[in-house]
Amino acid sequence: MKHIIIIFSLFLISINSFAQDRIYRGNSTYSPDCQFTISGNKIYRGNSTYSPDCVYTIDGNKIYRGNSTYSPDCAYTISGNKVYRGNSTYSPDCVYTIEGNKIYRGNSTYSSDCIFTISGNKMYRGNSTYSPDCIATIPEFVKSSVLACIIGRD
Repeated sequence: MKHIIIIFSLFLISINSFAQDRIYRGNSTYSPDCQFTISGNKIYRGNSTYSPDCVYTIDGNKIYRGNSTYSPDCAYTISGNKVYRGNSTYSPDCVYTIEGNKIYRGNSTYSSDCIFTISGNKMYRGNSTYSPDCIATIPEFVKSSVLACIIGRD
């Protein structure tokens, strides 16, 4: 199976139209629990790769709604370890901060503002790595900032 690689320094997804990976609900890897399918630079709802089911398109450091790469459809901008709402990189528009394996709310890196912890191929609620707190089983290559946008959807 071919792999999609997110290049951390450039926040790009290398495009491979045949590769697909999935994000599952909780600890599952069972097909009905598939929340998202990643194919190339597109993220689809569920097991689908059907165009109307496209939730996001990733282009450079931008994440767009649906199949669009049109500026008004920009949902998030990734800059450094920050994720901003829309086309902004203005501090009040910061939605997530990524530090290590933690995703924090806004500009914070305080423990109480940790909303997700990533450990291996699992994403947990808050600071936990306790099995019942697992909210998603993820491909390990997907960048934390992209996961925050997909799973967090502020």
